Amino acid sequence: MDIEKLVKSAKRGNDEAFEQLLAFMREKLYRTAYSYVRNEQDALDIYQESIYKAYTTMKTLKNPNSFPGWIMKIVVYKSIDFIRKDARKFTSGDEAFFAEIAGNQSMENIAYSLDVKEAIDTLDAKYKTIMSLRFYHDFTVKEIAKMLGCPEGTVKSYINRAKKELKPVLREGYLYE
Repeated sequence: MDIEKLVKSAKRGNDEAFEQLLAFMREKLYRTAYSYVRNEQDALDIYQESIYKAYTTMKTLKNPNSFPGWIMKIVVYKSIDFIRKDARKFTSGDEAFFAEIAGNQSMENIAYSLDVKEAIDTLDAKYKTIMSLRFYHDFTVKEIAKMLGCPEGTVKSYINRAKKELKPVLREGYLYE
């Protein structure tokens, strides 16, 4: 898929090109929203709001190749805004959802992934965002820095701090039981 060509076409008003771009990112966008709110309906609402915002502001995207990071940033900020507005407590992770995402992984790997996900959820929002983007969505440090508008060194620093915070939690309560 040629993202640059599709983005240029979508910017000119081609709705089919925009839909093709979304098809490429749909699952990642939904999973990101869900990882923040832990509720299927809320995640769908955030996803839809993000798609609308992306559609209405598509012409502001300067670099067509940065589309995946740009739309992911919209979802992350919409998710954070939702959490700020809705102060209710979210339920703990939906294991069936994560097991479905994990696909054909062994049960041991699924349990480990859920443990890590739960541990990441205990982090401060800035660390949680960076860790999710880095380790669940495979964005590079450079892409994350660009998405969040901060220096690469800051992203690296946050990753290291988050790992330090996670280490005792994972040792104590999850991996070494």
